[in-house]
Amino acid sequence: MDCLFCSIPEMSNPSNPEDEIIDESENFYAKAALGHFVFGYTLIIPKEHFLSFAYVPEHLFPELEAFRDSVLDKLHNFCQHPITIMEHGALDRCQRGGSCIDHAHLHLMPLAPDLYPVLSERFSFGELGSISAVRRFRDAQVPYLYYQREGLRSHAVQLAEDVPSQLLRRIACEALGEPELWDWRDKPLRDVLQRFKSEYKRLAVAAPEGSRNGTNG
Repeated sequence: MDCLFCSIPEMSNPSNPEDEIIDESENFYAKAALGHFVFGYTLIIPKEHFLSFAYVPEHLFPELEAFRDSVLDKLHNFCQHPITIMEHGALDRCQRGGSCIDHAHLHLMPLAPDLYPVLSERFSFGELGSISAVRRFRDAQVPYLYYQREGLRSHAVQLAEDVPSQLLRRIACEALGEPELWDWRDKPLRDVLQRFKSEYKRLAVAAPEGSRNGTNG
């Protein structure tokens, strides 16, 4: 299977800045997001191949949550806005939930606007007790969208029909007043990505514990 996100942990000297790991735990890694339309935009990715976090084994979620919180702590050293956490939850390669890459990845976006009011006009979200609850969508065999505003409860919705690719990026860029930046293929913004990557690597070591506003699953 040819999967970029699977190959990144094996790269000793990646040719593209977006393929460099900036942080990692035993089973997950973080990298700067290509199409870096907001400074600090980070992806958290499992090292093992899973289509979405609904397929991640239950026993790995405590590690995921601890790693996510560690990355959030570091992001708050240079990102002033709350972090929005989102996923396009694919069920399979046909029912993709708007995902454009067949490997689970959690979006961490420092955003001033809260996207939930816009999303809730279109989708009937339900509250989740923790991110591990997305496993219910695998059991139900439906794709989903996952959304959490940092410090607030997480929400998700099953999708009765497919949604446009990169829908969450489209909505975020609309909210920022820069709708033309949503597609990472057309607007990779590697210069911004490179600056963020350098900042994260420089400040990560000095990141104070407990600087996060608080996150519930």
